[in-house]
Parts: sequence; C-alpha cells; structure tokens
Amino acid sequence: MQNVMYRVSIFGILIFLHGCTQVHPKLSAHDLGVKSFAPVCNDLNGSDETYETALPQEIDTDDLPTIIKKVNDLDYFPQVLAPYLDTNFTNQETALEVQKHFEERYYSPWMYAAAPICAKEAKWPVTAFTGGYGSNLMRVDPSWIPELVVQSNYDAFSTVNAPAVTTKWMNMRVFPTQKPLYKNPALPGEGYPFDLLQNSSVAFNEPIFISHYSKDGSWAYVFTNNASGWVESDGVAVIKPEQIALMKEKKKVCITQDRIPLYDESHQFIAYSRIGMVLPLIEEMQDNFKVLFVNSDGILEHMYVPKESAHLGFHLLNKEDLITIGSNMLRNTYGWGGMFEERDCSSMIRDLFTPFGIWLPRNSASQAKKGEVIFFNGLDNTQKLALIKEKGVPFETILYKKGHVLLYIGTYEGNVMVMHNIWGIRTIDASGKKGRVIIGKAAITTLQLGQEVENFDSNNMLLSKLVSMNIITHTPVSLVRAKQKGKLSKL
Repeated sequence: MQNVMYRVSIFGILIFLHGCTQVHPKLSAHDLGVKSFAPVCNDLNGSDETYETALPQEIDTDDLPTIIKKVNDLDYFPQVLAPYLDTNFTNQETALEVQKHFEERYYSPWMYAAAPICAKEAKWPVTAFTGGYGSNLMRVDPSWIPELVVQSNYDAFSTVNAPAVTTKWMNMRVFPTQKPLYKNPALPGEGYPFDLLQNSSVAFNEPIFISHYSKDGSWAYVFTNNASGWVESDGVAVIKPEQIALMKEKKKVCITQDRIPLYDESHQFIAYSRIGMVLPLIEEMQDNFKVLFVNSDGILEHMYVPKESAHLGFHLLNKEDLITIGSNMLRNTYGWGGMFEERDCSSMIRDLFTPFGIWLPRNSASQAKKGEVIFFNGLDNTQKLALIKEKGVPFETILYKKGHVLLYIGTYEGNVMVMHNIWGIRTIDASGKKGRVIIGKAAITTLQLGQEVENFDSNNMLLSKLVSMNIITHTPVSLVRAKQKGKLSKL
C-alpha cells in the first residue's frame, strides 16, 4: 500500500510540474528522442516525403560548350617556374637597398594623423560615374549613383582618423556597395569581370587607416599602404598605440602559400593564408609559427601558421621560394581588382615580391615607375626583344604596357618569356568586330601570345604595345644622379 501511495505521489508531482512550471529545463537531443546523426539514405523514389536541399541541376556537364580556344603558348611552354629559374636565375647573396624599407612602407597607414590625400582627391568617383549597367546587364537606375554619393558621406572625410586592422579578407570598393557597375556588357573588355566599382582588395590582418564611415555606418573609407576606398565596417577593428608598437617590434612571418586554414589556440578557424600577408611572430615552434592577429573586437590573439606555408623574416630572392610562391600564383584564375579572392596582373606581382621584402604599389602604372626604368620609345618589336634580353634581369624586371604588367623570367629556346595574370587575347574580324579569346588565369607565355589565334589583333599584341621595362631591384637613375650631386630626391 505504501508503494502504491508513493507512485501516486510521484505521478501527481510530475503532472503538477508539467502543468504549472514556467521555466523549462534545457533538454538534450537524447532527451527529445532526436538522432545525433543523419539518417541512412534509402531509395528516395519510394517516398513522397523528401526534403529539398538544392535546386535540380538542369545543365548536363557533358553538353557544356567548349568556349576556350587552344592557345599554343600554354601548350608548348612549361607552366612551372623551375625550367626558367634553372637557366636564367642565380640566388641573391646580399640584401638590396629596396629590401631595407619594406616595413616602413607596409605599416605606413598607422603613421597617419589625418588622411594622406585631400577630400577633393578622394571624391573623384562623384564626377567619374554617371551611369552604366548592373548585375542584370540592364542600365542602372539614374538615382543609384547619386544615392551612393550621399551614402559616401564625404562631408565627414578625415574625421575619424583612426589606425585599424582588417579582420577578414575584403573587396575595396569605389563606392560603399558590393553591387557591380559595368560600362557596356555587350562589348569585350567592358562587361564581366570588369566591374568599374572594384578598386582593390585587402588581406586579413592588414594595417589600415580609417578616414570616415558611410552615412549608415556599414562601410568605412580606409587607406592601406597601397590603395584607398570603401570596405565593410564589420571587417575593421580600431587598435591602440601599444598594440601597434607590439606588432611592429616583433619579427615577421611571411606567408608563402595560399588557402591554408589558420586556427587559434582553441582550434577555431580564423582565416585562410594568402601570399602577401605579413604576421607578427610570438613564438617559433616545432611545426608552427605562433603569430599575433587582431580579432573583431580589436583584441590581440594568437593563431598558428604551419611552417611549410610560411617563412620567418624577409628572404633574399632564391629559387626554392620562387618555385613555392610561383606555383601558387600559377594556380590563380584572373580576379579583376582582386575579386573573388583572386589576383589580377599587378596584385600577382606585388604579392609575389612581398615575402622577399620588396614593396610595390598596387596598380600597373605605379609599379612600372619603380626601380630603373628603361623606355622603348621609337623601337620596333625586334629591337624591343633585343633590349629586354640585354638589359632585363630575370625575375627582377617588370614589362609594362598601358593597363598591364608582366614579370620577365628570362629566355627559353631563344624566346623572351614572361609570367603574368591575363584576362584574354584581343581579336578583330574582317568587319572590324572586336572580341577576346579568354585565358583568365596566370600563365607563362611569350610576348607574341596568341598570334596563331583566328582573327588575332596584331596591333594589340603584347610586344607591340610594350611601353617600358623597369628593374625593380635597381636604384632609379634619377636617385643615383641626385646622390652624386649630394642631394636626395623623393622616390
């Protein structure tokens, strides 16, 4: 009888708790009878109850058209750097003047007290864009750009004036928007991927300087050591002087491989590695470098970089590192302005030289002015090739044509060879219609790239359009002359 009464009492208490309790205890998946693993898939055709996880793929990949035409250079010449390094390159033995000032340039945004340009210079997009085409290939609404101008909040230019760090990889935009603007999608070279509003990109944990925020606060106008523009404000963190001092005084770890996952001390994913990243060292361990990074709250934390994907300090130019870094670069598809976490011609060259402590500007025209510049004025194509062979220093010389830079890597079977990230080869048919044969990636080619392609536009051959070459490791002639006169001119 006592047992019966005990069971009734417990049952009553349970009913009371179920009916009256306002605070419910947290239940585990086991308590709820929920499986902690996905069910085994049976024949879904036998059931009417299916869970849609994706739209059906309606395009059979076997039926996709082949739109990439054969380009002889890409088939014939080795698309790896080793053969060119073996015959054209000798390891550097002593540090050059250009390699002694990298950190000064890299950390320059943290030295600003105010924006390094005036508001009028920063506002150039206001008058540069009046219309264009959007992502749907239709004309954008006429009110869109004026709205972006208002959102840009240039009245607040250089009012925040704060040193900061990027906490994720980001696009750098001309206006505070991710939406694209194309000139004319119907014409080659004016539609995709040439988004007029893509200015550049910024890597994770990169030093920046904040000028001001957009009207709604969702974007920040920032300066890096090589570009300025709009980035998403949730990807920047303001930092303190003592944090700056700590990061600057530490030895530097230079990334030599892309897309390696990096984790913190709790093994939480933080970011992917990217060649061009420079990280302050905390401790060299057996298999990893422990480095500093700034989290989204502006707090310094530690993460780990595998030793096989980085090196300590800035190395002298050498075959082993060039092969490692170059092999990563040659896997890159073309990324206009760094879109899609890829690289274009100038960002490829810039990032390639960063682990060697050689700072370069971001765009092609500026890169073409670094070091000793040699112009091709009045030279025909044969003379250009002869001058490149005579004066060019393999893996230290940039070849320049308007809007494009190429790295001279020496000769191969008598051909002048270059490494560059290129969108396509220009064509023009008998009626005058222009087109492109898309390459869309980093490649090793000659300067006569595409000459065998049908309707090849010989007037726009790379070699024909070359304007100059510049040896980035040489002291500019103007600086040499200034030193001889006892003066120093600004670079």
